[in-house]
Amino acid sequence: MAATALETAPGLRSNGLLIHFRRLWARRETVRYLTVSNLKAGHRDKVLGHLWNVLDPLLFMLVYFFVFGVLFGAAGGGRSVEFMLYILVGFLTFRLIDGTLAQTANCIRGNRGLIHEISFPKAVFPVSVAFSRLYDFIWGLLVLVAILLVSGVWPTIHYVWVVPLVVVTLLFTIGAGFIVAYLGAFFADTTNVVNVTMRLLFYCSPVFYFARDKGPYKAMGPLKDETIRSLYMLNPIACFIECYRDALLWGEAPAPGLFWYATAVSVVVCLVGFAIFNHGEGKFAKYV
Repeated sequence: MAATALETAPGLRSNGLLIHFRRLWARRETVRYLTVSNLKAGHRDKVLGHLWNVLDPLLFMLVYFFVFGVLFGAAGGGRSVEFMLYILVGFLTFRLIDGTLAQTANCIRGNRGLIHEISFPKAVFPVSVAFSRLYDFIWGLLVLVAILLVSGVWPTIHYVWVVPLVVVTLLFTIGAGFIVAYLGAFFADTTNVVNVTMRLLFYCSPVFYFARDKGPYKAMGPLKDETIRSLYMLNPIACFIECYRDALLWGEAPAPGLFWYATAVSVVVCLVGFAIFNHGEGKFAKYV
């Protein structure tokens, strides 16, 4: 009752987002519980689940390496290992965002029992999904670092950039997850739309081809043109991927333009997504 009175007080309506954030923060233990539940549902808290977290990105990396590195010759010049690592960074980053959005599309409808019976901030659902996918992402990064070490590539001081990059990527992912969860609560076809959209974004992101002149690689096709490349980099996922590569593969700080643009977009997407989600939260019970 106190929380309800606080939220509806006329003098505090302008601070609605802050109030919703405080409600969400107060339920951080619920977020932790749901995150663990998501991991258990996928058996990712077991030994074989951890093994799959290692094998899954490696298998995808090998498939893309064979198709694009061998068949299309992108890994020529004795750069097979470098190209496999190049693909792995792109795949891990994209999988974090793609996996989160695919799961959040149904996180409200899939928990209709809790939504009808218990009063709590429904934002805990998309947030917990994002954290459970982050768990997979961190395992993938450990695999990547292990391969780098085996390949004789030693860590540099720029590895510390991974921490702010993970935070920024998570902000974007949670914000986009809020929007997708909101749409999924009202439109049953949201999952299909998200799948098609992410498939398009996969090919519009530099997962397995080169978007910049970096290291031994040169930008491909139309991306050689600086204007086209600038438009291409408006895709924040492309910025995330290239920033991780700067820090982990090229041993340097992420390109400032890419990093700060991705940061600004992530903050905006997170705030807008949170506002949209909370605007529709009161109607969820009616539609699910």
